[in-house]
Amino acid sequence: MMANNKILEKLKNGQPARGVWLGIPSVYSVRLIARLPLDCMIIDMEHAPTSLEAMVAMVAAVSEANGPQAVVRLSQASAENIKWALDSGAAGIIAPMVNTGADAAQVVAWAKLPPIGSRSFGSSYAGLTWNQSMGENQKASNDQVMAAIQIESKTALDNIDEIFSTPHLDMALVGPLDLSLSLGIDFFSGEPSPILDEALETILSAGRKHHLPLGIYCPTAEVARKRIEQGFLFVNVAHDTNTLVEGVRQALKASRQ
Repeated sequence: MMANNKILEKLKNGQPARGVWLGIPSVYSVRLIARLPLDCMIIDMEHAPTSLEAMVAMVAAVSEANGPQAVVRLSQASAENIKWALDSGAAGIIAPMVNTGADAAQVVAWAKLPPIGSRSFGSSYAGLTWNQSMGENQKASNDQVMAAIQIESKTALDNIDEIFSTPHLDMALVGPLDLSLSLGIDFFSGEPSPILDEALETILSAGRKHHLPLGIYCPTAEVARKRIEQGFLFVNVAHDTNTLVEGVRQALKASRQ
């Protein structure tokens, strides 16, 4: 039985996929947020204290909500990390710090089963997300799992065409903070940056050229709206840690007025 990856469907149809970035490794947070009309929930294992066990439980909690789909941002691109995420039932992976076409091709190979890639198969859990038997999941996996990479360095920017021409690559996500650091920009200054704007336009242009859907990390909902208008389709409208802290800050402020 072929199941739909709702994220990939939206991206292929030029529609934005809106999600929430999860920096708090908590099944309880996931259970609350997964009932909202989101397209995806991005479980961060690179810059959050998310263990393997927590990630597996969070993926399961997202899947059981039968709404958004779970995407895992890996701590590092490797066969083991990709296998763990996809074997747990994640609908996709995002591999950080991809700088060349060879890097991107390796991520795709690790994420896809033969004959496209080299990922091994044998999980009893991967198909649960899609209500599939192991046999059904094995046949459908290459079409329904999203293999995505991050663009977040000057080196990646210089190699953008070879990265974006990688066969079977499903999406590229811009990491604006690391990209800014690589370009010598103070991301937290709050000031507009023509250098970053030019880099983003280069990425958008390459995405259009190679028909590759693009995403970008967004610190606020207002930024997410702006990025969608620019042409980025995979965005987070909130980050759980930021939302929690800002919510408490506003509550404190309201209580003192």
